[in-house]
Amino acid sequence: MKLVTFNTAIEFICFLAALFLLPRDKDLAWKLMIPYLFLTFLVETAGLYLRKQGISNLELYNGFLILECFFTSFFFFRLYRIYQVKLKWLIGWLTTFSVLYVIEMIYHDFSSFTSFTATTMSVVFVLSCLYFYYLKLKDELYEPLLSSASFWWISGSLFFYFGSTVCNLFFDYLRENEPGKYNQSVRYLIFNILNIILYSFWIFSFICRYRQRRSSL
Repeated sequence: MKLVTFNTAIEFICFLAALFLLPRDKDLAWKLMIPYLFLTFLVETAGLYLRKQGISNLELYNGFLILECFFTSFFFFRLYRIYQVKLKWLIGWLTTFSVLYVIEMIYHDFSSFTSFTATTMSVVFVLSCLYFYYLKLKDELYEPLLSSASFWWISGSLFFYFGSTVCNLFFDYLRENEPGKYNQSVRYLIFNILNIILYSFWIFSFICRYRQRRSSL
């Protein structure tokens, strides 16, 4: 059974990059990228296995959505800390997400993907990326963007979550008008492209982070 796909391969490559470049990072958020990427790879592989066995993987991805939201939100908050963004905003957002998630799960009787909650999360993350750019523009401290780890991490996230938002908004239309096999669908192609952008940018951000740490020794 073939469990190695384009998505799982690039996820594993990104995990290896984090494992090599980030283990000695002093910032908890960057260091947590290592287990997060490994869990992402495991979930994607497990989801592929279940799909090939004809078993629904909705529960798996619904569960992973919680981890994705909490970790990514925490990462954004850590990037914002130099701009003195208050903890209450993180708590308020995670509370809102949790309420939406539970309501949607109950509404669909725990038998469907929480697409509305996922779309809301993607929109919030897109706005968070744009807000980070705004804060950067207002920041009086100069930082070369080419070597800015946070800039490249944010940029990859912006492309990915903006594309995810569009896909989620047209989820029902694409599902009704795409081929029967998922790996031949428009959604599959779009997410392949989004994954290339996301993980390529993240790997480059890891390199920038590694160089910053080495230069400060």
